[in-house]
Amino acid sequence: MRQAQIRQILILIALTVVYLSFELGFNARLLDVVGSRATPHDIEELEFFGRTLSGIAAALVVLQLLWTRRLRTGGQPSFLKIVVACAVTALVVFGAIKMLVNVLVDTRDADFRRVATNAGLLQRSLVQGDLHLDGLVDDGVYARPEGKAFLAVFQVLLSNIDNLDDKVEPKKRQVIRSDLQRQMKTFSFDGRDVRMTAPGIRGYHQVYTSVMQSVADRWKKYAGVPVASDIGLAREQDRAWSDYRNSLSRRGWTPERVPARYQGRVTQDVRKRIPVPADWQPHDRATFNEAVAQQYWKTMRSRTVHVEGDAIPPGLSYEDFVARPGVQKLLRQTLMVPASMNVAANYTDPASFKRLYDGMLDRAVDEAMPRFSASASDFQRGGQHQKLGEDAARAAIVPPVALLCSLLGAVGHFAKLLYLIAKLLVWLRTPAGQQPGRTATRAAGLALVLTLVCVWTAFSFMQNSVTQSELFQQMSRADVGRDDESLGQALRRRVLANVAHVVVVGQAYTYPFNEAVRTRLLGGIKYGYHGDAG
Repeated sequence: MRQAQIRQILILIALTVVYLSFELGFNARLLDVVGSRATPHDIEELEFFGRTLSGIAAALVVLQLLWTRRLRTGGQPSFLKIVVACAVTALVVFGAIKMLVNVLVDTRDADFRRVATNAGLLQRSLVQGDLHLDGLVDDGVYARPEGKAFLAVFQVLLSNIDNLDDKVEPKKRQVIRSDLQRQMKTFSFDGRDVRMTAPGIRGYHQVYTSVMQSVADRWKKYAGVPVASDIGLAREQDRAWSDYRNSLSRRGWTPERVPARYQGRVTQDVRKRIPVPADWQPHDRATFNEAVAQQYWKTMRSRTVHVEGDAIPPGLSYEDFVARPGVQKLLRQTLMVPASMNVAANYTDPASFKRLYDGMLDRAVDEAMPRFSASASDFQRGGQHQKLGEDAARAAIVPPVALLCSLLGAVGHFAKLLYLIAKLLVWLRTPAGQQPGRTATRAAGLALVLTLVCVWTAFSFMQNSVTQSELFQQMSRADVGRDDESLGQALRRRVLANVAHVVVVGQAYTYPFNEAVRTRLLGGIKYGYHGDAG
């Protein structure tokens, strides 16, 4: 009995240490993602790993309970039942947390979605240094653990700021502009996507160069400039050769088997349609294709083409072709510049191209402003910004929920680890053939509860530069109530304020160790997020 108990405790300690390693690494990665430009896909990946770890945490608790019961009862339940129970527990917790997040997202009202949409913009601007919040110690705090933790709870606490819209509105346009400058947009031209490979004006210039190369290819086709890879020419050559073969087949001939006395007549017939040389041989397809190409490019040079409803006459130079209204309309649509701005065929002056880039940004800001200035009704179900609001609500809810579950799992299993170590020491000190007294076992269990209570209480009273800042005090507002506030609302506000305080304080101490575990012990595991977590 004694050896079985010691062996069980050692195995549980090992499993708990392995779990804690992955949980602590996830906790560190979660803070990194909060301080980055995470996409909805990144949030989903993060949520998946968080739910998985929470399911494993619950399964370990069930494993310990059922295994202890098995030792006490002498073989019941069986190991198969224990494995099934652990698997079911993990799946149930995984699904329950997913359902909880979905319920939290789906039950948020339209005003919450509106605030979350604007809060996401503000958070990205804070991380990039484009926005400064009065009352915070310094902007560099966002690179530190407590600053990252503050960003994790930022959107949840933002609703406590009075007159938020009035305070943000004067800076909103510039904030949106700065945010758009860091995005890598995708443009579409000639049925293909052209994606920026770098943010800012450098990436936009790459798109401009690629688009203008496509315009140049169009002009070469329009102007009859031979292009070896022209698809239309290849099709025309195949069609003409096929017609030629069909005409021969009606006489029972092929290009390779035209009787010698009829070859001159065949050449004359072909020359009526295709300008092959007088001495052309019926089997010479290469010369035939060259003649078709000459005829094709001559036709191209003489015809009028239509671009966006504009009839472009033949014979224009490349610069004049680009300047045509139809081509300009197409370029403005593709490069997303205002209708009043012309796109040049080439920019040799950086300042001139910057005006084009600024025009694109101005148009993008004009199109984005209505989304961030929309009323709450636009974010209701069926509203024009419903999907945007739902994504913003999920981005606001998932990080703090994941962080809270991660903290609870880490602290809970760390306490459980202390309990197991204490229990192991009790069994090692118990003579063979005897069992430890109930007092010693209860003392070990009490250590688990006391650890949780003491850690939470200590973090609740400890302070750092963020929690002492005027801004954090205003956002948490734990001691300030409203006249029309119900008891439930007041309790909810106090709980949120305490959780935010504990998270911001606790992460300042745990993040360096957690990040070391992730990068050194776990080999830099990404937890589904492969972007820049700077």
